[in-house]
Amino acid sequence: MIRSWVIALLMLLFLQGCSNNRGVPEAPPEPEPLAPPVGTVRLQTASSAALPLDVGIAVFDQGLDNRQQSGRVFPTVRKAESLLIPVTLSTFLEDSGAWGAVRVVHSSDVFMPMLIEGEILRADGEVLELQLRARGADGSLLLDKIYRDEAVDGDYPVAAGREPFGDIYRAISNDLLAIAGTLNEERRLTLQRLALMRFAAGLSPATFDRFVGRTDEGNYSLISFPADGDPMLLRLSRVRRQDDLFIDAVDEQYTDLRGDVEDSYALWREYNYQLQRFGDDYRSTASERKSSARRGSYAAMQQVYASYRKVKIQEEDLREIVKGFSGESLETVLEVDDGVFRLSGSVQDRYSQWRQILTRINALETGGQLPPGR
Repeated sequence: MIRSWVIALLMLLFLQGCSNNRGVPEAPPEPEPLAPPVGTVRLQTASSAALPLDVGIAVFDQGLDNRQQSGRVFPTVRKAESLLIPVTLSTFLEDSGAWGAVRVVHSSDVFMPMLIEGEILRADGEVLELQLRARGADGSLLLDKIYRDEAVDGDYPVAAGREPFGDIYRAISNDLLAIAGTLNEERRLTLQRLALMRFAAGLSPATFDRFVGRTDEGNYSLISFPADGDPMLLRLSRVRRQDDLFIDAVDEQYTDLRGDVEDSYALWREYNYQLQRFGDDYRSTASERKSSARRGSYAAMQQVYASYRKVKIQEEDLREIVKGFSGESLETVLEVDDGVFRLSGSVQDRYSQWRQILTRINALETGGQLPPGR
C-alpha cells in the first residue's frame, strides 16, 4: 500500500500537474511553434570553391531564459546540448564539401571569415527548435532563421551513425550552402582578410587598427591590406597559425567529449521521448473518462514510475559525463617553437592566456612594445 502511494506521488510530480475539475493531471503548456517543421531534407553537396571560407560555430546559447521553453528542460543536459548541437552541425557542414576548415569555437570572440551563432529554443527528445544566425567577418548578417524538427517513433532507438534530428542539420547546411553560392571570390577574399586584420588589431592595435574601418551601419570594412611578401604579413600569418593551434585543440576536445556522451545522450532522448508520449497518451485517455471513473490503475502508475526512473538514471549518467563540457577540468597543451604551454581553467580563460602569449610573441618578433599589463 505504501509503495503504491509513493509511485502515485512520483507520477503526479513528474507530470507536474495539479488537478483540474475532473481530477486529470495537467501537463505544463507546450511552447508555441516558432517555425514549421523542416520536413524531410536531403543534404546538398558542392565541390569546394577556389577560395573556400573557413567557418566557426560558436557554442550555442542554452536558451534557459527563453520564455518559449516548456517545463521539460534539464539544465544539466541543456549544458551538454549547447556543445553537442554545434559539433553535430559541423559534421554536416563538412559533409557538404563547400567549406574550408569548420571549427567549433568557444565564443563569438574568435575571428572567423564566417561565424555561426545559435540559441536552443527547445530540445527535449521530441522537438528540436533552434535560432541560427550567421555573420561575416565584416559584421554583415547572412542568415537569421528559426529551424524546427520533430521526432517520430521511427527515430528511436537511435541507430548507430544516425541522428534523430538529422533533417534540421541538413536544412541549415543547405541554407548556408545557398549563401555561400552568392559570395563571389572578391567577397570571400575580403572576409578572409578582414578576419585576419581584426585578429591582428586585437594583438597590436597601434600597428593594425589602420587596416580596419567601421561603416555607418556599425559593420567592419577593409581599408587596406599588406602586400604579398610583406614581412609584417608573413609574421602575422605565422601568429595566426599559432592561434589556430588553440582553436583546433579545443575543437578536438569538443569532438572527443561528444563521443564520450553520445550513447548516454541517445538513450536520454529516447527515454524522454517515450515518457512524453506516455504522459500525453495518459492525459488524453484520462480526459475522456467520466468524472466518476477511477483515476489510474496501479499498473499504469508503475509504468509511469519505471519510465521516470529510467530518465533520472540517464540524467545522472549525463551529469557525471557533462562535467567535462564546462571546460573547467580540461587542460590545453600546445607546442610552439620547441616551447610547451600548458593552459588551464575555463575555455575562455585558456583563450585569454593564449592571446597574451601570442601578443608577447608578436611584440618580440616585431621589436614592438608590449601593451600595458602584458
